Amino acid sequence: MNNKIKVAYIEDQKVVKEGVNFLLSQYPFIEVIDFDCEIDKINKFIEEHKINVFILDLQLQIVKEKKELNGFELCELIRTKFPHILVIAHSMYDDVASANKVFKVGGTSFVSKKSGHVELVNAIKQVSEGGRYICNELARKTKNAKRFIRGDDDSLKAINETFTKAEKSILEKIAKGYSTKQIAQQLGISEKTVETHRKNLFVKAEVKNVAELMAFAYSKRIFID
Repeated sequence: MNNKIKVAYIEDQKVVKEGVNFLLSQYPFIEVIDFDCEIDKINKFIEEHKINVFILDLQLQIVKEKKELNGFELCELIRTKFPHILVIAHSMYDDVASANKVFKVGGTSFVSKKSGHVELVNAIKQVSEGGRYICNELARKTKNAKRFIRGDDDSLKAINETFTKAEKSILEKIAKGYSTKQIAQQLGISEKTVETHRKNLFVKAEVKNVAELMAFAYSKRIFID
């Protein structure tokens, strides 16, 4: 019995597709099926090869039945017509808005092209087991990656939504080593207001001290001068 996961990569840059296909083919539980036909023949391709997972380049501009489609539209088309087939989005644009759009149209995973092929392998395994997957590159830009993957949240929330503008101002001052009194003087606010913002920063970041807060800020790539 063949228990391999049948995977096909839809990518219009041949050198990229060949490289990814080769790397994935090195894993014994993955069977790579080369997709090298016109998109109008995708129905026949799916039925003939019994595809389990499509890896889909979001920057595609393809023509199907004389209509131009992008990667998001193709993802929706595949998931609508073949709901049993899983779709992993593969994109250079790894912003939170793009990822949310992918999941909204039925995608089951999002992997940045900045990530290594191991993340694609992890995504294939995760979605084949019924889960969601987002790459580390994207996860660092969100504040609820774990909750989203578990299914607790319906959409990803960008890290820049974590802190308000006022809280980020306080965070920048804390990073420079200023005391509550100094921050209050520099920003022209009361020490009580500074303390309130500090508490909010700790609560939102789910940390207990300044060292952990700084580690959180840097791991999430929050800009700190």
